[in-house]
Amino acid sequence: MKNLSASLLFVLLALAAQLASAQTIRRVNNNGVTGTNIYSTVQLAHDAAATGDIIQLEPSTVSYGSLTCTKQLSIVGPGYFLSNNQPPALQASVIAAQVDNVYFTTGSAGASLAGVTVNSSVFLGANNLSVQRNYVGSYIYFGYSAASNNALVRQNYVTFLAQYSTAGSNLLITNNIVTLDVSLNAGNLNGEFSNNVVLRYSSFDNFTVKNNYLASNFTPTANTTWRYNLLGSSSLPATGSQSNNTANVPQATVFVLGPGSTQFDAWYKLKTGTNPATGGGEGGVDVGAFGSATGYAYKLSGIPAIPAIYQLNQSVTGNTLNVNLSTRSNN
Repeated sequence: MKNLSASLLFVLLALAAQLASAQTIRRVNNNGVTGTNIYSTVQLAHDAAATGDIIQLEPSTVSYGSLTCTKQLSIVGPGYFLSNNQPPALQASVIAAQVDNVYFTTGSAGASLAGVTVNSSVFLGANNLSVQRNYVGSYIYFGYSAASNNALVRQNYVTFLAQYSTAGSNLLITNNIVTLDVSLNAGNLNGEFSNNVVLRYSSFDNFTVKNNYLASNFTPTANTTWRYNLLGSSSLPATGSQSNNTANVPQATVFVLGPGSTQFDAWYKLKTGTNPATGGGEGGVDVGAFGSATGYAYKLSGIPAIPAIYQLNQSVTGNTLNVNLSTRSNN
């Protein structure tokens, strides 16, 4: 008798809401599971997929390789920092799903990436892309080989945000935790940068920058609007339009910075008590990644916005396998 695997249960529940559509679910599993529409790498799943299909990356300790995406697909993983943020339980398995690099190129307009651990970088080279709730170990690049207009980059834990080479307009970059630098100052990108946490250097041009915590040095330009930001530096923006920004705000006055000695996403929740970030944003929203006027606050561990099994218990009585599941939605 075979036990039900946590990864299989994750797939069955997470995609249940989508089964009524014509989409095909392409499972990616390199743990020895085989069958129809199951692939050992993310690229193989992509190459077999049709426009509108779902690629489900299952928990694994081994990378599923790199992806060059040329189709409008939904790519979904189980989240990251799953063991750090327990209890309470977030997924039945605490193992992430890893890929190396993701390249969105011609043909991928409208594609989405969620809940995935990207060991290196994500390259945005098409319009209307959505990158939400991912761990990105290096860069999210805008304007890779082609314009990345109308990109949505939201609720990610990422090391760098930067322009690659080409333009991009109407970008929405919101509710991210950026552990090092943001470099969006080339002049041919524009959009909104709001409710983020940036832990080192940041630079912008042609952006509205509001409700962020910027921990270190920044470069202002005449074409940037700065509103309701908390700044770790000792100076306010000297150029551009600026209002209601506050300088000299240490991280320790804003964030919980724990538990443990190694940072992860929960460190950047707002501490209780007197805190300049609480209600300090435009319209009274909280400053930082966990504040939002639109309901899209940062989601711990990047749990994708689909139902998930967060607890699994099973036992055998005679020839009967007894299974108890606990489920929740993650919008």
